[in-house]
Amino acid sequence: TTSDNDETKTLLQKPSNNYFQNQELLKNKNSQEMKAEFSICKTIVNVVYGKPSKKKHKTWEGDGILEIGNKTLTLKDNGGKLLGTSSNVKIAELSEGSRIFVGNKEVEIIEEIPEMTRSKKRPSEDVEEVARQSLHTNKKIKSLPEEFVRISHKKKALHSATETLIMPRPDDQHQWEYNLNHESVMDVIVDPSLNKHLRSHQREGVTFLYRCITGIRSLNYTGAILADEMGLGKTLQTITLIWTLLRSGPYGGKPFIKRTLIIVPSSLVQNWHNEFIRWIGSHKIRVFVIDKKNKSKDFLASNSPIMIISYEQFVRNIEDIKDVNCDLIVCDEGHRLKNSGIQAANCLNMLSCKKRILLTGTPIQNDLQEYYTLVDFVNPGILGTPIEFRRNFGNAIIASRDPKATEETVKEGKEKADELNRLTNGFILRRTQAVIGSFLPEKNEYVIFCAPSSLQKKIYAMISKIWQERMEEGVSLSFDDINHLSTITMLKKICNHPILIQSNRIDDHIDVLSKFVDEEMVTYSFQEADSGKLSLVVTLLKQLYGTKERIVLVSNFTQTLDLLATVCDKYKYKYIKFDGSTNSAKRSEIVKIFNSDSSDIYILLLSSKAGGVGLNLIGGSRLILYDSDWNPAVDLQAMARIWREGQKKNVHIYRLLTAGSIEEKIFQRQLTKAGLNESIVDPNCKKSVKLSKEEIMDLFNFTGEKKCLTHEMLKCSCSCDGIIPSGDVFNEKENDYEERDCQLSLEKNNYTMPSLRMNQLFQWEHYGAPIHPSLLE
Repeated sequence: TTSDNDETKTLLQKPSNNYFQNQELLKNKNSQEMKAEFSICKTIVNVVYGKPSKKKHKTWEGDGILEIGNKTLTLKDNGGKLLGTSSNVKIAELSEGSRIFVGNKEVEIIEEIPEMTRSKKRPSEDVEEVARQSLHTNKKIKSLPEEFVRISHKKKALHSATETLIMPRPDDQHQWEYNLNHESVMDVIVDPSLNKHLRSHQREGVTFLYRCITGIRSLNYTGAILADEMGLGKTLQTITLIWTLLRSGPYGGKPFIKRTLIIVPSSLVQNWHNEFIRWIGSHKIRVFVIDKKNKSKDFLASNSPIMIISYEQFVRNIEDIKDVNCDLIVCDEGHRLKNSGIQAANCLNMLSCKKRILLTGTPIQNDLQEYYTLVDFVNPGILGTPIEFRRNFGNAIIASRDPKATEETVKEGKEKADELNRLTNGFILRRTQAVIGSFLPEKNEYVIFCAPSSLQKKIYAMISKIWQERMEEGVSLSFDDINHLSTITMLKKICNHPILIQSNRIDDHIDVLSKFVDEEMVTYSFQEADSGKLSLVVTLLKQLYGTKERIVLVSNFTQTLDLLATVCDKYKYKYIKFDGSTNSAKRSEIVKIFNSDSSDIYILLLSSKAGGVGLNLIGGSRLILYDSDWNPAVDLQAMARIWREGQKKNVHIYRLLTAGSIEEKIFQRQLTKAGLNESIVDPNCKKSVKLSKEEIMDLFNFTGEKKCLTHEMLKCSCSCDGIIPSGDVFNEKENDYEERDCQLSLEKNNYTMPSLRMNQLFQWEHYGAPIHPSLLE
């Protein structure tokens, strides 16, 4: 096992000293004239107001300003119109979240507006002046003006001005380009109610996105890619930016955007809506979610500034959406746009909006075409046409990676890669989980090689033999051969449990194997012991049952999830299932139930394809990855669901592999070559390097008698007693290791969540069979 951090740090925050008792200030005043001057000075706070109601979930009429004087409260709307006054309130007890009655309105205090002295203007001008103030955190206030009165708080203090997050001001060139009406240049301030929840890296992220989207970073582009690893709060950073731009802008304080289109996977539509409500509140903003009730054609009539829609619905409703004049487009899990030929990418290019944000936490291997497609989406034309990109960058970089490349070719490729990075680093931001690792509980990872059962060995070996004989007879090795892919799928199902290949369960039936499968499996009755992995899962679930920990059980196959559900039913474990058939409306509810402290759910059965992206499953502290995907990024996404912000328990992640099988071969290739090429997964993919005949034959080769091929491949001399090996080095060059770097960067990156490299396995503890159950607790 390995741990990502050895200790947990506590974040302390110094309390604010900005509030003073009115009485203390008044002690120094000897004249009635000075006291009168004090009585007209105000602390001003943002509020929401509405008709008095006893409802638990109150509906507010609008936003307003509350002026808190020495003895009176004055409520105004944002235009300065007087709504009511009150003097029968204990002012000293007011705090953020307080609810009071002013006139005939019920009011809730949101947060304090940064400090100011009362100006001699009419009320509406005074409110406008508050919004116009220029605050800088690096300014030191030596002393407060004597005529300024603050309110003391017994509860949580209103937000301190010292924590104000101010966006960068535009330079002269930007003003010349954008400030055509010669408006006053204003400071854009992040809403304190949001800012107080942001970690330092998130504040940097919001500032980065603001600079890109507003064109302050460069007048040549207004797009950005936020490529933070999973769990760093990309959603919160994006919501903060959207809310900031909807409220204000650098010129005259006018909103920089009016409408935002957010496109997300269907499983995350409700999650995004919930996050807006969580961080901003339904009383402040109305979000238009495209579902059965809300149609895209009704968006404009709703007067909502934000539309949230799934990729599928977006493609289906493009004719309605392309007529909406959106000022900002956000694409969550944007790596799905890496293929420029997919429908969603084509539809997005039909929109005229050039302010674009792409969010992705998945490491994408350095396929230059994918890199180009994503960059060209957020900032069209910045890398030229595809032909120009290949000529200017691609050809030289690809040639430099050839093992037989000359020194001159390698040098040229590096120079082109450096040039490309300089060109794109201004709008691509990538941070790793290292920035929050010290704030999260400990994470332990296990890779468990499970011995196959006798039945698994027999069926696997027979299918492998039939296929190899077929290959030796000269059958085409083309990746377009669907039987080739179906055979691989069948082998993976055997690794999960042999019952999954019964003829009535096979999705893509293979004629050459059908007779054997029918004869061997037609009368078969289910036994847990006929799968090494399932036997381990049953033992592990029994071992953990009765504890207060919940388990996320992940698989790529819906049939496998059904099988695991049968096991849960047998042992009377309470579970819920989240797969592709789960109704979109129910997905958010499932996550909410699983994460609830009062829930009695023990297991969440999760499809890595339907629910492995973007979900926050901190209700679980154990995750079992029952099978692996060809694409290591899918596994990484799934494993990141539980170790993220809000997790309170130590996390344990178990990755199960059937020893000697294709699962172990996939794992080895992920270690040594950072994953298999897409061409083996997608029969329609014609690009890039294809596997050789020898590589394909090796994938089908079965060594079921070996305890662990990977350990043998390491040539590790340890005795598998848990002592971390020392002195051993895996020669990556001898094993044809091809260095391929992390997402959207052509430089080497050290990050915490990608596929392990072979050398890193020497830093893990190695245990041989039999494994004591306590090791997995």
